[in-house]
Amino acid sequence: MYELMPNEKKFVQIINIKEGGFVEFNFAVGEAVMNVELLLPYRAFIEFCQNNRVSFFTKEQENELLIDNKNWKYGLN
Repeated sequence: MYELMPNEKKFVQIINIKEGGFVEFNFAVGEAVMNVELLLPYRAFIEFCQNNRVSFFTKEQENELLIDNKNWKYGLN
């Protein structure tokens, strides 16, 4: 694999580890609120994180994401 967008900061937030060893997670480039939800087998998740030199979401980013998700859910955007 290769690194996606090598000049950008990338972040992950693990949502859940599912039966069978799948990791459900949010992946963001640049800003936490602009993210996609992905599901990969555990080994592929580790490789994905290493190849993309990701950081885990900070508490501040997690809070931003919670607020943004609530705003979308209730039509406040």
